[in-house]
Amino acid sequence: GTMTLMPDDIVPTANGKDMKSGYGVKTEVRAVLSTNSPDGHHSNPQTAFSVFPEFQYKTYLRLLQRVSSGRSARFTFQPNEFSTYGRTVHFTPVWFPDSTSYVVYTQVWDAWTPDGMLSVNLDDYITIHQSVFDDWYTNRE
Repeated sequence: GTMTLMPDDIVPTANGKDMKSGYGVKTEVRAVLSTNSPDGHHSNPQTAFSVFPEFQYKTYLRLLQRVSSGRSARFTFQPNEFSTYGRTVHFTPVWFPDSTSYVVYTQVWDAWTPDGMLSVNLDDYITIHQSVFDDWYTNRE
């Protein structure tokens, strides 16, 4: 499996995998089941969830949406209810430290075989430099 974590497409000051805290990140997760068993003897990857550093990777998880199924399943974040534009993002906390990797872990599971369930653990990161507040200012005239 593979996982890609990137700043959302509409983050105005993102540069590659570098962004300011307080903006949203998007993910694309792919899991490919390779087997020689007949189709009726296994199930393809069905479920994925991500955990985040601001919750110490244990008190909150996000169930991802499966956007393509079959032996090569693809998952993304679900649309975020707090996104003004309904983006499929997770918002990084504005207080996240500068010059720090923001690492997200994802587990893909529910790929069943006659011998049991298969799962894969994945991770990727973006690097935080400054915050959304560095992009916004007021000017008294």
